[in-house]
Amino acid sequence: MKCSKRRSGTFPAFLVVVSCLLAGGCATVFRGTRQKVEVFTDPPGATATASDQRITTPGTLRLARKEKLTEVRIEKAGYQTRIATIERRASGLVWLNMIGIPAGALAGGVIGSKTGSGWFGNLEEGMAYGGALAPAAAFAADYQTGAAYRLVPARLVVKLVPSPEKTAQGLSPAAQPR
Repeated sequence: MKCSKRRSGTFPAFLVVVSCLLAGGCATVFRGTRQKVEVFTDPPGATATASDQRITTPGTLRLARKEKLTEVRIEKAGYQTRIATIERRASGLVWLNMIGIPAGALAGGVIGSKTGSGWFGNLEEGMAYGGALAPAAAFAADYQTGAAYRLVPARLVVKLVPSPEKTAQGLSPAAQPR
C-alpha cells in the first residue's frame, strides 16, 4: 500500500494566516464600529435624525464610524431646520495593532521552526512573515470595519433659531418691529 506524502506544516501555517485575517484589530476590539454622539438643543424637545435613527433631544445617536460624513438633521416646530455635520478622523488607538508584530513573529517563528511548512520554512522566515501578517491583518480589520476612526464632534450643542413665521406672529417679543 502506497501512502502519499503530505507536507506536515501546511495546515498550521494556513491556520495562522486565516486567524490573522479573521481577528479584529485593537480598535475594533476596544472601541467597536459605532460611536455615541450626544445631541443637545436649546430649546430641548427637537427631533434629531441621522442615518436610520431618530431621537428627541437631549438624546444620543449611535453612529457608524465608517461613514466619512454624517449629517444630523434637527427639526422643531416653530424653528428653522438645522443641519450639523459629523466627520470621521483617524484614531490613535489603531496604532495598538503594532503589538501584533512581536506576537505574530513569535507565532510564525514557532510554526516555522517546528513544521518545516512551505510558508514558514524556518525560524527566521516564520518570524518575518508572522510579524508582518499579524499587524497588517489587524490594521485591515480596523479600517474595513471603521473602528480605526473617531467621530468629531462627539457632542452636538445646537441653538435653534425661531422661524420667520413664529416671530411674525408675535411669539418672540424681542423680534417685534417698533
